[in-house]
Amino acid sequence: MAESQYVFLEGNRLSERWPAQATDQPFVIGEIGVGTGLNLCLTLAEWLTHRRPGATLHYLGFERAPFRPEDMRRALGHWPELAPVLSALLARWPDPLPGCHRRYFPEWGVTLDLWWADAADALEDLASHGRPWIDAWYLDGFAPSREPGPWQQRLYDAMAGLSRAEATFATFTAAGDVRRGLAASGFEVHKRPGFGSKRDALCGTIKSARAAAPAITPWDLNPAPHTPERALVLGAGLAGAHAAFALARRGVAVTVLEAARVAGGGSSNLQGVTYTRLSHQHNPLTDFSLAGFGFATDHYETLLSEGALTADEDIGLGGYVQLHEADDTLAHLSEVLPLAPEFAQVLSATELAALTGLTPRCGGIHYLRGGWLTPEAVCRALLSHPLISLQGDCGPLSLSRGQNGGWQAVDAQGGLLAEADTAVLATAHAVLQQPELEWLPLTAIRGQTTHLPTPPQLAQLSVTLCDQGYLPPARAGLHCLGASFGPGDAGTDEREAEHAHNIDMMKTALPKLDLPAPDGGWQGHVAHRCNSNDYLPVAGPVPMLDEFNRRYERLRHDRKRVIDAPSPFLPGLAVLTSLGSRGLSAAPLAAEIVADQLMGTLPAVPRYLQRALSPARFAERALKRGEPL
Repeated sequence: MAESQYVFLEGNRLSERWPAQATDQPFVIGEIGVGTGLNLCLTLAEWLTHRRPGATLHYLGFERAPFRPEDMRRALGHWPELAPVLSALLARWPDPLPGCHRRYFPEWGVTLDLWWADAADALEDLASHGRPWIDAWYLDGFAPSREPGPWQQRLYDAMAGLSRAEATFATFTAAGDVRRGLAASGFEVHKRPGFGSKRDALCGTIKSARAAAPAITPWDLNPAPHTPERALVLGAGLAGAHAAFALARRGVAVTVLEAARVAGGGSSNLQGVTYTRLSHQHNPLTDFSLAGFGFATDHYETLLSEGALTADEDIGLGGYVQLHEADDTLAHLSEVLPLAPEFAQVLSATELAALTGLTPRCGGIHYLRGGWLTPEAVCRALLSHPLISLQGDCGPLSLSRGQNGGWQAVDAQGGLLAEADTAVLATAHAVLQQPELEWLPLTAIRGQTTHLPTPPQLAQLSVTLCDQGYLPPARAGLHCLGASFGPGDAGTDEREAEHAHNIDMMKTALPKLDLPAPDGGWQGHVAHRCNSNDYLPVAGPVPMLDEFNRRYERLRHDRKRVIDAPSPFLPGLAVLTSLGSRGLSAAPLAAEIVADQLMGTLPAVPRYLQRALSPARFAERALKRGEPL
């Protein structure tokens, strides 16, 4: 620990810099090689000692082969003074799944982004945003002679591109290749005495930020992010509540306007389930599903621990079971899931029967994270943030540009309800009524759930079961199971055929389950989801379509051409919609993407996922097809 203190904290002069830190932006540390977490724990312990009131820390850790929590606890058990920080971290330590894992610790003023990835790849990805974020670097890989992987010129170049002016670095090594590589990237490199028996170590600074030419066309990047004085959010469902919360937790005052009531529309079901999908292939749909699930489950467990949600009334943990016939995918998962034992496990039909007390049609996967939630309770918990004010029952709403260039929310009669320099549209399919977004390829999808009074067979069910439909444990004596799927069906009437469909799905999943219709027939609820034509959320700044088509017109003739021109976004306007039937899982991370893009803060997802969710993706694809929107 003394070596870590000397090499990294003192090498970056943190105890001198933190007391002088401004509170309008976080101090950002990037660590290459998280390892056992010693540097992370020591840094957080020191931060809590030196932190100024209102100051914040954003810590990025990069690790290709993350340790298991039990091994970290064993390795760091020598230092009981680190135990409080270590325990809090390990209680929320991410599963070893590739990508970025964001954790908030507001009581510490800390945001932690853990990137389970090759450091050079992840740094190049972050550097592609063209923004300097980092104040201090820890280079803590193995010695270059033992593990040359992290010590690459492209890593040093990415560090330089990500560094703010006067950013510092420190490392235990004094290897000549490292010294020359950092110098070639623009760092001023100095030798200092090494720790203990080591003769020398390196530290240094970079005097000015170094922006590199983009490797890909930046049609997804907001060229003029800013911290709003105030923001508007239209819609108080899962999308709007999470968008407002993501801005509020960054210190922005938010006014939320809702046409009807909180958690209406697609957020109005009695119960919903946190859900993901696993595949042996990477693609944006499955990768975002997995990333969103990881962030969402931690997010809701935090709300529960803070008392914002009530166990068994608003939320039920225990994860969920996904039935899955034996096939190559399940065989593959049986081999790899033991590497993430706290995330999910493959179980046989017999094992699932023991877990659920029911006889399933086949085996499947038990996802150990998350569970069921009441969407309305989630929305109300988020909207209770002290920086959020809510106005409900506003009737139809729209946005117009104000004379000062901001955004005004007006009602059906044209009356001004609120205005701000930043606005987020989170009104599901109704975003198409805004002229700036009428070109989005969105579809409204009818879904009917069935409210099942708990029969004796389900009285002990403690984990949600999913097959073609879903069956959560009972809340207040009712299971909300479903749901039907009716694209383009605007009907709001309950239909006996759709109740029968829901019940049949459960009987297929659980062949021995007896579900006779109650006197008076089945009762339930109808809501409409919103999906894009690629089934991914739409999250990010809104492009000016005509100017976008002009600026990137050459993509019609050369799809691979890199056009170094900033994307023409409407200043301060973003959209969050198309959460489909997985709003509880998708909304928290999608809202992070929106807030980070609006404000220019560090992204919580790799760039390819940001591009996959950007509203501008549809305009870019249309240009490449030669059919501009």
